[in-house]
Amino acid sequence: MAQKGNGQPARFAVGLAALALLGAVTACGVDTGSTVAGPPEPGTVVVGSGDSIESEVVARIYAGALAAAGTRTELRTGIGNRGAYLAALDADTVSLVPDRTGRLLQHFDPDSAATEEEEVYEALNKSLPEGLSVSDYALADDRSTLVLAAGQAGRLSARSLEDLAPRCGELTLRASETFSQDVNGLSRLQSVYGCTFGQVLPGGPDAQVSADVLAGSALVGGITAGSPEIRPDDLTVLADDESAFMAQNVVPLFRTGTLGDAQVKALNVVAGELTTADLAELVGRIRDGKVSSADAAGEWLSDHI
Repeated sequence: MAQKGNGQPARFAVGLAALALLGAVTACGVDTGSTVAGPPEPGTVVVGSGDSIESEVVARIYAGALAAAGTRTELRTGIGNRGAYLAALDADTVSLVPDRTGRLLQHFDPDSAATEEEEVYEALNKSLPEGLSVSDYALADDRSTLVLAAGQAGRLSARSLEDLAPRCGELTLRASETFSQDVNGLSRLQSVYGCTFGQVLPGGPDAQVSADVLAGSALVGGITAGSPEIRPDDLTVLADDESAFMAQNVVPLFRTGTLGDAQVKALNVVAGELTTADLAELVGRIRDGKVSSADAAGEWLSDHI
């Protein structure tokens, strides 16, 4: 799939704040180790990342894939939140950043009702301001999801959101910070399945909510599909057969015209290989201190590119 972008006459960042572009690095071949870099040289694709572990490791994978295809790449990590890296794209200090389809769509078109993968992707393309494009989205999806402890799922005979719906009013949902980023998720849960929880409590990060569910202090947990905490023997993910929750596939967002066909093709190879399980495993190992993000990305690239 060729790069896509919309010609909407709008700026994609409002107000350029001073950007602290931390951890500037250069990637050569599939080596994603770090070296200090100055201003990008002409013809260099500068791959940026936000502050999260996921954003950095995916940026390193993108940089390595581009470099393996013969592109000179520079990596700049720790730029900040979405507003900061959109501003960096606007300022042309980075060429490309990884993000999620649904969260980008919510940013550019908060009223969109799209939830399924392809619908979200097409709506995102239509919502993109002039100057921004995306290429293929990856298999890796981080949509909001509801989980039960495996034993509790058995007692409730619940394998799907439809199974749980008749009991929702009796239950309290413990919702993680990332689960809550799908701001219309709970209202769609009600309209699609008739599920309205008796109480919804904030639960902190996915790891804490998962621990609460396993400990029995929370019966229903709201986390995301890409959480490293999801292990089938421990947690049952309730199937969302009607797509109440918005798809959140990994996608490269880049300045229109900065990538040629060969470079887009290199990114599309990543899109076809990077799965939800792959990314969860990478993030979990990095978070737990078992591997650096550079080494994790390098291992993945060696296996898939």
